[in-house]
Amino acid sequence: MGLIKGSANFTRFKVEGHPPEEMRERYPDKINRFAFRRLDDNSDQEQSSGWANIMDMFDSKFTWNEFFIEPYIALCWRIDKKTVPAKALKQYCMEAEEEIMKIENLEKLPKQKRKDIREIVYSKLLRRAIPRINTYDMVWDFNSNMVIFGGTSPKLCDEFSELFFKTFDLNLKTIFPYSLAYDFLEKEGIDTALLDGLKPITFKKGN
Repeated sequence: MGLIKGSANFTRFKVEGHPPEEMRERYPDKINRFAFRRLDDNSDQEQSSGWANIMDMFDSKFTWNEFFIEPYIALCWRIDKKTVPAKALKQYCMEAEEEIMKIENLEKLPKQKRKDIREIVYSKLLRRAIPRINTYDMVWDFNSNMVIFGGTSPKLCDEFSELFFKTFDLNLKTIFPYSLAYDFLEKEGIDTALLDGLKPITFKKGN
């Protein structure tokens, strides 16, 4: 989801560790190594993902100055995924099976034969499919050593954390409201035991 324009849901992370002093030399190559690569139209590959320009998701060939603005690194994580609708797959498989049974003069196809047909049909349909594009912005603030990521699902956040580690050799720790409050109280010298008495509150319309 976009962080540059409009409203967005996001997850906050704390970076465990600090970027190396030579990050200007190391990070451009690392980012380009994990940059987005377009799906090959003749390939059976279902998904491709990687870094892209936060201002232009179609640009995955960028320079240091395009993703680094002191004290931030700003990137877009682009994911292209092809899918084959189940009903379409079923229909094309039935047509292929009927054609083969007619050619080979068979009343019924063996289970393995049907499986092979399904794989062939799926591959053909996948090559014809138009990929669905999703983008998730990421901003890393070096001053606070925090990362804001434009995604919220646990699975997506785990995959993002893995990509972040592969690119920057640093782990991410998810920040929750409780941990934010804890860090604030600790920074201000206030007893963090105050948080132990907190209870969840349900907000209802009209209250």
